[in-house]
Amino acid sequence: MIKDNNEIIPLMGKKTNPSGIPPSNQQEKKPTESTPTKKSSHFFLEIDGFESNATPNNTSPPVFSKPMDSNIRPCASGNGEDMDSPQSLQDDATEYSPNVDSCCANMSQGPEQTGARKKLKRYIFRAVSEGNMEELQCLLAELKERSSACTNMTVPDYLMKKFTASDTGKTCLMKALLNINQNTNEVVNMLLSFAEENGILERFINAAYTEEAYKGQTALNIAIERRQYEITQSLIEKGADVNAHAQGIFFNPKHKHEGFYFGETALALAACTNQPDIIQLLMDNTKTNITSQDSRGNNILHALVTVAEDSKTQNDFVIRMYDMILLKSKDRNLETTKNKDGLTPLQLAAKTGKLEILKYILSREIRDKPNRSLSRKFTDWAYGPVQSSLYDLTELDTTADNSVLEIIVYNTNIGNRHEMLTLEPLNSLLRMKWKKFARHMFFMSCCFYFLYNVTLTLVSYHRPNENAAPPYPLALTRGVGWLQLSGQVMVMLGAIFLAIKESVAIFLLRPSDLHSILSDAWFHFAFFIQALLVIFSVFLYLFSYKEHLVCLVLAMALGWANMLYFTRGFQSMGIYSVMIQKVILQDVIKFLVVYIVFLLGFGVALAALIETCQDDGECHHSNSSLGPVLMDLFKLTLGLGDLEIQQNSKYPVLFLLLLITYVVLTFVLLLNMLIALMGETVEDISKESEHIWKLQRARTILEFEKFLPKCLRKKFQLGERCKVAENDTRVCLRINEVKWTEWKTHVSFINEDPGPTDPSKVEDNSRTNSKITLNTFEETDDLPETSV
Repeated sequence: MIKDNNEIIPLMGKKTNPSGIPPSNQQEKKPTESTPTKKSSHFFLEIDGFESNATPNNTSPPVFSKPMDSNIRPCASGNGEDMDSPQSLQDDATEYSPNVDSCCANMSQGPEQTGARKKLKRYIFRAVSEGNMEELQCLLAELKERSSACTNMTVPDYLMKKFTASDTGKTCLMKALLNINQNTNEVVNMLLSFAEENGILERFINAAYTEEAYKGQTALNIAIERRQYEITQSLIEKGADVNAHAQGIFFNPKHKHEGFYFGETALALAACTNQPDIIQLLMDNTKTNITSQDSRGNNILHALVTVAEDSKTQNDFVIRMYDMILLKSKDRNLETTKNKDGLTPLQLAAKTGKLEILKYILSREIRDKPNRSLSRKFTDWAYGPVQSSLYDLTELDTTADNSVLEIIVYNTNIGNRHEMLTLEPLNSLLRMKWKKFARHMFFMSCCFYFLYNVTLTLVSYHRPNENAAPPYPLALTRGVGWLQLSGQVMVMLGAIFLAIKESVAIFLLRPSDLHSILSDAWFHFAFFIQALLVIFSVFLYLFSYKEHLVCLVLAMALGWANMLYFTRGFQSMGIYSVMIQKVILQDVIKFLVVYIVFLLGFGVALAALIETCQDDGECHHSNSSLGPVLMDLFKLTLGLGDLEIQQNSKYPVLFLLLLITYVVLTFVLLLNMLIALMGETVEDISKESEHIWKLQRARTILEFEKFLPKCLRKKFQLGERCKVAENDTRVCLRINEVKWTEWKTHVSFINEDPGPTDPSKVEDNSRTNSKITLNTFEETDDLPETSV
């Protein structure tokens, strides 16, 4: 049936020649379309298939550049012979009508036929992009005829040359897939059949882009990206390389949204674009290498973690694809493979802040007995709403290199890391570490630092002879002299210890910017500065400088302020400390910046109006009046000053006007605004202060754990060795949970009897270092899950 001319508009902007209409008739209908000129202001509109009588206007749809198939990319070749796209500028400059120059229109046309032969590659590309079956059939027949007459190269080489754009490596098969239309399937089948008949099928179907941006991409990748299941199936059946890697810059962007990273392989592309049917097709193929790694060292699970974002819809499909690939591969090594950064998919999810993906991996429980080894959570027993779960500690605890705990705690670039620490088993693991050893070390550290500050204070206050130059002589015959010497030695050794300890902590934290330094390394830098002040004061003291007292006083004041650090050991005081810290960082610093601008501006203006009068009655301007004026203005801001500073002003009315303006802007406006902002900040922070406090306490726990010797660290290790499957024994953390909302009438148990089997361990929820072998294979068949 003949279709209307306006019915079919291909993706590339050209209209397909309707079947049943002679090409010559169509040429007569649009005589102006075949000869566009560059001077025309509507050049692109004319070649994009608009009606000849339509007046171009601003409402016409714009022509956008398409990846790998740009409509506006200039032709690299001067004659357009090897041009990338039939819609390029070079092609438009020599636009042809297929009804005149085509081999199908009139094979007996002399000069016109010669011109068509010179542009055969362009005609083939155009025909496949438009889905013009009749034109393509004639062009392939002519190509076959010309290949037989070619003498300077073999037939396969000649055919591949005519099927491939020399500047990009794009083939006409790729061109057809980049321009999907109703005839694409037939076009692809025709091209594959022609290639198979002429012995170039393998070269043709596996030809890859040579352009740097899309290097390595094959027709199979494009078919998957365009979600063409049937074409993908045909390409695989014809021998397409399912393990080809697309390594172009577009597929490995340095910055987000400059391209699309999917893991380079066809399987990873199907997974990252949510195509389970194609995943099934590829995984059923014995040639597919599921464990393949890309140029970053990432496998398919790494790629899925990378493409996940803070979107529920996207995270849901990523989790489904992750689960599907893991179950179909039945290979746990996929999750233990490390990329070039030394990260497994679990560690990568933690480092990139993918909260939902991390939660899924940590709590994944597969009840199917043959696939249980793929789980990271195992239900040991359950009774009503109470269940005892075993969480795999592999890659989580600090005993592993680059552990998840260390990644979350020490990586300041993760914005939601305090939320990650609330996930199980991380939350319970940190809580058990705190109870087992960290709280005792924290208390001892608090006592030591308190005694250190007391000693520093006594040494600073006790100066035997203030008029003499230091170092002061010690009367060692008296008890006070020995105490003074002991205090000085203790202060010096304590300062050296603090400097080393805090420098190590700062190095482990690796703050990346000023914000991370202020938020994460606040107390570490304060302790380090205090230690440096004490060490510097000792050197000044030994070299007889009285200014050593200045450093001692500053160190003493900073030391007592640092006692606020130890409030993180208590939840109520720790949350209060978090609020103080956030108020200072978010509100007070901004207030001080604006206030200093006002103070300096009005201070300089008022100081310029103040004159100093001599005894002889002569008054003149004094350059030393700025300091006292700034101090008086600061007192006015706090409500401690008065307006007497205007007595010696040259213009009293102007001086008073400036002074009143300053008071209104600072005392009335800025201070009240600061109070309002601090109230709002406290209200906002109170919702997350507990999580932030847990993050601070987690950092303290890990710092204490690193100072433990190996023997004690091994003794304090949490978890129990559990046999979860045949030849699969892991260290797991036991967590007893009560979940009324997830009350299961039956789950896949490991042990039939609830509770610990050893009565002596009833109170030990963690079952630390217990050697329990869990019978994995004596369980009942799974029943339907019921939620109450």
